[in-house]
Formats: sequence, structure tokens, C-alpha cells
Amino acid sequence: MMTASSTDGSAASNNAGNNAGVSQTDTIHVTSDRVACDGNGDALGHPRVWLTLGTDGEIVCPYCSRRYVRAGDEDDV
Repeated sequence: MMTASSTDGSAASNNAGNNAGVSQTDTIHVTSDRVACDGNGDALGHPRVWLTLGTDGEIVCPYCSRRYVRAGDEDDV
């Protein structure tokens, strides 16, 4: 789910700090306590970072705000 930006850069400047390209509702269910995130790995991604799930069974990527949750730990809403 990527958003297009205009050639004048206005979209990029409007999205600064908003983690463009990944919605804050993106939740990835994982089975490991350690995960790698690269923001999709395409041109609009970010450097690969390794994240360790906390004692609550989740972690949020500081670059793209993608949320990783240990499978089975998220409450059914």
C-alpha cells in the first residue's frame, strides 16, 4: 500500500515524520521474538533494522510504524 508523490515534492514534505508508505494500522503477526523490517524493501522503504518484541509481545518499527505482534498475543477486537 504505497502512496504516490507529486514531482514538485509537496507530498514528500507533507508526509515528513508521518512515515509515508506504511499506514499505522499495518500489523504483522510473527512467531519469532526478533524480526527484520525494511519498510517493504522497495525504493520507498528504509534501512533494514532488527527489532526485538517486548514483554508485551509487540514492537513498532521506529521508521515506518509497522506493528509486529507475536501470533496469538493480540486481543480479538
